[in-house]
Amino acid sequence: MSQSTQLSTFNFETHAIRTIAINNESWFIAKDVCEAVNISNYRDAIERLDEDEKGVALTDTLGGQQEMNIISESGMYTLILRCRDAVKKGSVPHRFRKWVTAEVLPQIRKTGQYSQNVAQITPAEPEPKPDVVIPHEKAEQIAKYLVRARAFAKEVEVFHRKMYEDLGIPRYIRNDIAAKGHDIACEFNYWIDPFIHQVLPQLNQQRLAKF
Repeated sequence: MSQSTQLSTFNFETHAIRTIAINNESWFIAKDVCEAVNISNYRDAIERLDEDEKGVALTDTLGGQQEMNIISESGMYTLILRCRDAVKKGSVPHRFRKWVTAEVLPQIRKTGQYSQNVAQITPAEPEPKPDVVIPHEKAEQIAKYLVRARAFAKEVEVFHRKMYEDLGIPRYIRNDIAAKGHDIACEFNYWIDPFIHQVLPQLNQQRLAKF
């Protein structure tokens, strides 16, 4: 993928995020997204994406035409999901994810552009959770099943991705589905991670996932 195209730039807090439109779909400059979510080695992060989630675009800049690494919406969700801080409410990656998925992309799809005048989303404060007392034996069983459920969910995600492609579902619909699944996964991980580490500090998650 390499074609000359115009960049559109918008600001997320202190970060400039550049986007381009290819076949009516929004693609992001990979380096900008990685810097916004505190991924230091962006080349390695891009390398681990699926082929249809990354590419190279020839863009028009003040210094002339330059080739830049770009990622699709799906690639952006994947990068953020792999960033541990993205599940922590109030963190920079979490705010970036909420801003892009709830504000920027819907407005681009509706109007064809993003207006900088739209107020940024204020990160929601997590609601206080009541204390629940669970016997250690039961808590250990729950933690093991949670680890196995998370491993199974990753396999299901791969199956769904292939199924959507085979059915010819448009990419923008697949991306919307991925965004909803990403939100659910973030809420799930936000709760279970500290629970698992508290109950089973020496947990071998890889072994349990194959149990």
